[in-house]
Amino acid sequence: MLSPRATRTVRWLHLWTGVIVGIQIIMWVVSGLVMVLRPLDEVRGTTLRREPVALVVPAGLPALKDVEKLELGQLLGKPVWKLTDGQGKRLLDAVTGQPIAITPTQAEAIARAGTTLTGPATVTAITPAHPASDWRDTSGYRVEFADDVRVYITSQGEIGAVRTPWWRFYDLFWGLHIMDWQDREDTHGPLIIIATLMALGVVLTGALLTLRHFWRR
Repeated sequence: MLSPRATRTVRWLHLWTGVIVGIQIIMWVVSGLVMVLRPLDEVRGTTLRREPVALVVPAGLPALKDVEKLELGQLLGKPVWKLTDGQGKRLLDAVTGQPIAITPTQAEAIARAGTTLTGPATVTAITPAHPASDWRDTSGYRVEFADDVRVYITSQGEIGAVRTPWWRFYDLFWGLHIMDWQDREDTHGPLIIIATLMALGVVLTGALLTLRHFWRR
């Protein structure tokens, strides 16, 4: 099936390719195991959220220009307009049309009303100069509870994300899994493509050597 010289070449390729990519193969297996240990809803904190209450729709719309997106929402039980236009994302009182700026006190109230979390909490403003390590948005508030669960509130008064300790652990291994250790978003970067091709080479050369073994027997 294979000549002795070809067999030695295949064995050499199988050995050294396995040595080079072996650590990443172990990380793929370990990180994959970590990512299936808990249901995804639990990792994302979905099980901690409450369903919003029904709203009474106000009559009429505010006079606006250059609107990209306008939707009705609520802020602590009161109707508001969530507006996206040339100035960015804004929040308007649905009755008066006046702009609303979320305060730290409101951010904490939104976090408590939208989740089942209780106990003391610390509110921190998220800005481009002080971004969050586990949330992509650069504006809003972080409401951190005593059990290290963080609720992120957007500038439009929404719960942008719930970050549990398990989510941060999961996110670390997700970055190891896709070989994007900084942003943890690029699932088709050159490193993972090269490592996957090398892993495929290990499997194929190992299969070829196994077939040769049984062929000779």
